[in-house]
Amino acid sequence: MLSYRHAFHAGNHADILKHSLLTLVLQSLHKKEKPFSLIDTHAGAGLYILDDERALKTGETSLGIISLLEKIQNQSDIKVPEEILPYINLCKKYQKENKYPGSPEIMVNYLRDKDKIQLIELHNTEIDILRVNMKKKVHDGRLGIHHRNAFDAIKGLLPPEPKRGLLLMDPSYEVDSDYENVVEAFKLAHKKWSSGILCLWYPLLKHRETELSMMKSSLRELAANTPTSFLCAELLVDSPEKEMGLYGSGMAVINMPWHLDDQMKNILPFLAKNLAVNPEIFPGDFNLIVDNV
Repeated sequence: MLSYRHAFHAGNHADILKHSLLTLVLQSLHKKEKPFSLIDTHAGAGLYILDDERALKTGETSLGIISLLEKIQNQSDIKVPEEILPYINLCKKYQKENKYPGSPEIMVNYLRDKDKIQLIELHNTEIDILRVNMKKKVHDGRLGIHHRNAFDAIKGLLPPEPKRGLLLMDPSYEVDSDYENVVEAFKLAHKKWSSGILCLWYPLLKHRETELSMMKSSLRELAANTPTSFLCAELLVDSPEKEMGLYGSGMAVINMPWHLDDQMKNILPFLAKNLAVNPEIFPGDFNLIVDNV
């Protein structure tokens, strides 16, 4: 949706879940020397300012990554899971420059000489900022930036070359059809790129329970009908009975890397405990579903 700007939400609890899992997948791709492809379908600006007026307006950055980093620094008894440290350390690095790395920026940090990255963004302003941010980091043919609708763009980008790699899809879901579109996109992606790691972020909203249930069931069925592993990791930072706004978010992964489920088992309780909005009322919670391991 052309009105959506991620600067209002950068570094919030949803980003922390999405980017901690993304970092784990990128690390798994690094275990082999064979090159890989990365595709981000809703890239946004790629890099964000922590005290941007839009972030200050919502307060989500302060309640998210800023709060988490402060707890890790100031609470001597806090136990940080080893699995999340690469993400935390990356955030600390960018915090020194008063910035937060979006998905494209995190991906670029893991890009090697023969790896490739394709970034898709439809918003007219975001795409210009994305180009500036990314071309400071990648100056050669490894980078492709596409000013298009994501659901149309992936038809021409799949399968990528190299054929190892991941696709990250995280639309705003402000358009009602997004819940159906992501399912169709994953069906297409899995058909054209059966070996690709497909990652989908989604919001947890009480008024979207029906659409969300149908979406997750369809994705799970897609994985069940093939020799493919499936993971669904959800982080709840507020009560599911919350009438307005996000009470959490989730990540669905098809073709999950080996041990990703074990890694998320260690990360999710930590995030739930430390990102709960009102821990006295709702202490935070999580869900983890794994199939076909």
